[in-house]
Amino acid sequence: MRTVGSLLSRLRAHPAVVGAGLVVVMLLAGFVGWRLTGGGEYVAPTPSTAPVVRADTDAARASLDELVTGVREGAEPKGEDPASVAVRNAHAIGIEDVTAEYVAESGHVDSDGSWSADVEMSWRGPGDPALTEELRVGFDGDGAITGFSAVRGTRMPLWLSGPVEVRRSGSTLVVVQASAEVADRYAELAATAVAEVREVVEWDDPRLVLEVPASGLDSALGVQQGTYTAVAAVTATVDGSTRPGTPLHVWVNQGVIGDLEAPGAQVVITHEATHAATDAPANAHRPMWLVEGFADHVALRDTKLPLSRTAGQILAQVREDGPPDHLPGKTEFNTRSEHFGAEYEAAWLACEVLADAGGEEALVDLYEATGRGIGLEKALQASFGFGEDELTARWRSRLSESAR
Repeated sequence: MRTVGSLLSRLRAHPAVVGAGLVVVMLLAGFVGWRLTGGGEYVAPTPSTAPVVRADTDAARASLDELVTGVREGAEPKGEDPASVAVRNAHAIGIEDVTAEYVAESGHVDSDGSWSADVEMSWRGPGDPALTEELRVGFDGDGAITGFSAVRGTRMPLWLSGPVEVRRSGSTLVVVQASAEVADRYAELAATAVAEVREVVEWDDPRLVLEVPASGLDSALGVQQGTYTAVAAVTATVDGSTRPGTPLHVWVNQGVIGDLEAPGAQVVITHEATHAATDAPANAHRPMWLVEGFADHVALRDTKLPLSRTAGQILAQVREDGPPDHLPGKTEFNTRSEHFGAEYEAAWLACEVLADAGGEEALVDLYEATGRGIGLEKALQASFGFGEDELTARWRSRLSESAR
């Protein structure tokens, strides 16, 4: 049986007829297609007469204006649609100075007229600077808002993410996507954390803000999915900058901390509150082991838990491989590290070595001195009378002894 393939092979064998042969092949291919569809007279396809559905951008802009007006005027909406929920959240939290500028459609318009668009939104939380993010906003065929989501690389604000419970005191603000009971728990953890931190460091005007998303921290912080899957909480500037003095919030991972018993959960929140009180995320002077170890010193100073609970991971590593040869640095403090968690325990024990050697006040002096830019070696000598080499030796001995 002769096929189009055999004809092609023959044409390739005779270059002189390739040009004409290609025309023959195309015609033959068309003929085969015509035969396979049943023959008959060829009829050109009829152009589609379906109406083109266009986005009602005027209605969308009106919905955004209504959202902004609702937040600014303070009227309490009664609906459960995303815009009404956002307005209620804003009132409860104290969000102000909201703006929403329609930028452009994102993707196609569905047959029912719904679509999404990029919208530049700005707002200001209590005690925070004005924040601006480009967000993805969904609209139905009538231009009503159907939801909010983050554009890749931007932070998704909690007040636009769904219903929240809000708890506030003179020194704390807690925003939780969970039940009232869960919100009460976090409010208690926050209040205790402030009190525990103030026992160690000066925090004259304490302000601790907890944000607790319903699921994970990645979207709330605008990072790649999976970055903070195993992290219980993160303290960061509200705008993602590293400018000293920029207000800090603590983002809490319910999927991790929710499984902890009360003492463990309190350690996490007090640890993060220490970062907030000392402006740790925006201070690039202190070595990482001191930042994390000091925060754990504050969080664990009154705990009665055994070392098997507070340093179990690092001690297991020491039993297997011996003590590390250097204090943990930025490379070790990696959220995707195979031994994530052991580094924090190692850093904590380094700070405990210092506290045992010179007392808690000397440890606080070291922390504050390095925060002012004084080099670690000089600060260690001033507070303890020995340098980093001696500290490392004492720390390695402590690890080895504790691992027995």
